[in-house]
Amino acid sequence: MEKVIKKIIRVVLYIRVSTEEQAKYGYSLKSQLDRLKEYCKQKGYKIIEIYIDEGKTARTKLKNRKELLKLVEDAKEEKFDRIIVWRLDRWFRNVADYYKIQEVLEAHNISWECSDEDYNTNTAMGRYILNLKLSDAQNESDKTSERIKFNFDNMIRDKKPTFGSQSLPLGFIVEGEGDRNNRNKRVIKDESVKHIVYDMIENFELTHSIRKTLNYINTKYNMAIHYDSMRKYLKNPLYYGCYRGIENFCEAYITKERFDKMQSFVKKNNKDNKKKYDYIFSGLVRCPKCGNSMSGCTHTSIKKRKNGTKVKHQYPYYRCGRHWSSKLCENNKMLSQNVLEQWLINHFEEELKKKIDTIESINDDTNKNIVKLNPDKINAKLERLNDLYIEGRITKEKYDKDYSKFKEEIKLVEVQEETKRDTSKYKKILENASAMDIYEKLTDENKRIFWSNYIEYIEESEESKFKIIFK
Repeated sequence: MEKVIKKIIRVVLYIRVSTEEQAKYGYSLKSQLDRLKEYCKQKGYKIIEIYIDEGKTARTKLKNRKELLKLVEDAKEEKFDRIIVWRLDRWFRNVADYYKIQEVLEAHNISWECSDEDYNTNTAMGRYILNLKLSDAQNESDKTSERIKFNFDNMIRDKKPTFGSQSLPLGFIVEGEGDRNNRNKRVIKDESVKHIVYDMIENFELTHSIRKTLNYINTKYNMAIHYDSMRKYLKNPLYYGCYRGIENFCEAYITKERFDKMQSFVKKNNKDNKKKYDYIFSGLVRCPKCGNSMSGCTHTSIKKRKNGTKVKHQYPYYRCGRHWSSKLCENNKMLSQNVLEQWLINHFEEELKKKIDTIESINDDTNKNIVKLNPDKINAKLERLNDLYIEGRITKEKYDKDYSKFKEEIKLVEVQEETKRDTSKYKKILENASAMDIYEKLTDENKRIFWSNYIEYIEESEESKFKIIFK
């Protein structure tokens, strides 16, 4: 086809401003948003989402820039075509972090541009200039970070918080948090939940089990605390009033002696959770109830010998962590690795044949449809679709669905036989009669590599014991 109607460029806006910059330079969220909207209007871009990291610096660890991480996850699903930022320093000031994100964007053909600065990453010189700019921004940010760190250290020595209530463990809040002019903020007990904290500590001292305490608190107070959060609570020195080595930083819940005694039991809980197996289906088994990846665990069976002695046997199993850690899923069943492995050995060839038949059937249908497609008609439909989208007469979901459909038809016309899905990988296993005999001799690690090469995930199924989704 000589010409294909151009798709509307779907863009997202990323806005970031730190509290200090907003106060010092006036880089308000509103001013950035207004500028970006005007820029997109001039370019004819369609804004589909806005991501805002408020109160975050560009040097903040990636894991703490929640909106940026959300943007990256949406990029992996290719929900948009381009990212628009105000200036480069709103995007990144750290060279290493920039390239981590850039690698993901390039893998999904997503570009970015600044509304008020011009960068060209398509040439060696353009990339060189970008690196220089990022290095300068990183250096300036480092200097600013040192000044902020110095001020924060002084505040902590004066027992003043440098964070908000969301950073505190259960049972604490920052007094006067909403008042920006209040220079006497401090960490105090949260009166609304302090009874829960006392109950949590007493239960752990009684049971010495993080999981038992977690289930007790979640059930009694209708909460949804995760296992890792509970473990972090029980390890937090704020409960005896200490923060970063500063004693009496806040009012304590327990004495240091009680806290230190608790830590010995917290460590024992960690030892109990050490991995003892190379789980063959690690990352491949999903919970049929919530879809969460099921984690490996061991089940102990005690058998009595004829002479009266008891012998312990441990077997690998899989279970839903969302149920066993925090009761957030109703699936309390454990899946035996041995049962799953044996089922796969017995049925893998049969399931592969079904997969091959399905692919070849689709390929046959594709070939039949190729001759019926008219490139000119597809182009006309695409042009009409763009007009409807711009006029707001169809939803984004409808537009994306129909555009993808027409693009697939164009692809069929252009590449024809090349659109056939390859089944050689699956047929190779079927042709090798000794494949499963060799499998029996593999180590658990190599068995895991074998299955993960062909299987996307497995879950229990009422119809046929297990359901396999192949790659």
